[in-house]
Amino acid sequence: MGDEDSGNEPPRRVRGAPGPEQAAGPAQAAQSVRVPNAGPVAEDDVTEWLGIAGRSPAGAPADSAAAKGAPPGAVSPPGAEPRAAEAGPDQPESASWRGAGIAALIVIPALIIGSLAVVAVRHLTGNRASSATSAALARQEAVRGEAAAWIAQQISPGAVVSCDQAMCAALRARGLPARDLLLLGPLSPDPRHSAVVAETAAVRALFGTSLDQAWAPAVLASFGSAPAGITVRIIASHGVVAYQTALAGDLAAAKAAGARLLADRRISVPAAARAQLAAGLVDLRLLSALTALSGHLPVSLVSFGPAGLGASAGVPLRFADLSQTGPASQAAGLTQAAYARSVRSYLGGLEASIRPVRTVPVVLPDGQAGLRVEFAAPSPLGVSGS
Repeated sequence: MGDEDSGNEPPRRVRGAPGPEQAAGPAQAAQSVRVPNAGPVAEDDVTEWLGIAGRSPAGAPADSAAAKGAPPGAVSPPGAEPRAAEAGPDQPESASWRGAGIAALIVIPALIIGSLAVVAVRHLTGNRASSATSAALARQEAVRGEAAAWIAQQISPGAVVSCDQAMCAALRARGLPARDLLLLGPLSPDPRHSAVVAETAAVRALFGTSLDQAWAPAVLASFGSAPAGITVRIIASHGVVAYQTALAGDLAAAKAAGARLLADRRISVPAAARAQLAAGLVDLRLLSALTALSGHLPVSLVSFGPAGLGASAGVPLRFADLSQTGPASQAAGLTQAAYARSVRSYLGGLEASIRPVRTVPVVLPDGQAGLRVEFAAPSPLGVSGS
């Protein structure tokens, strides 16, 4: 170029150079200026997008193709350097597209994260519900097994037990024959013709409160807690009134028999057991067996027991713990083992009505060896009249 301050000489034209009338337009001039600097930018598409995303739509660079005069819709080369330009007709559409892309990049991950959170919550909730159900079923099965074991050991052989399907199956697994089980269901007879009933949730659903109010007023033992709890009840085959009348008669007879046993000098009785004897709380069969044993050997009583947790008041105590190491064995002049054999042999030879169902060794509360003389449940009513 010429120096404008050097004078008024018009600028000289170079041969072959275009004149002022052929000069390039502004856009072409700008393009000719930028060509030497154009080239690939050392950024990938993501980095380039991050540079644009941080700017407002008004300040975002125009499309390279539009800036260079390219037709609408042309795409700039990936490596072309963006430049600022005046807003053209394509800029609102490009900004809108970029806004939609940014919104999609925000919304889609949010939707994915939300979906994963919902799936995780459902999975955890399902696992917790499944675990709670499994735990409840395990507790119910454990209570059923405990009740079945107690019934198989404590109920008189040949006595009929009413039960639901699951309980009857558990009792069969414990060795009870099918003839001693009365399966209860919607079409089955009521349990009045059985000796005891295993009251489960299924049985309560069948009979409601009529079971304990009309047919089974007394509890022999309880296992677990509601709703999985199981109660073993005595059946009053002739009705509640008849049962209570017979029980009162046996209670009076037990008081009289207990007084006679307390007067026997060959039987030593601690204070707690003396109170139970005086109140008539001991099974009449057990009292008869102990009275018979005292005529053969000295007897050292330790305690009486109900052989079942949760038994109703007035249900007779069916076992007695005897000491092998007390004054009875010393008075008999026998060793502990010899005394235990003699007691078991004598009681095993009694008539069936007063013969214990078992005589087994036990460890007494003081750690000494003892013998448990036990009768089966339920205690027969009307023994006082025989």
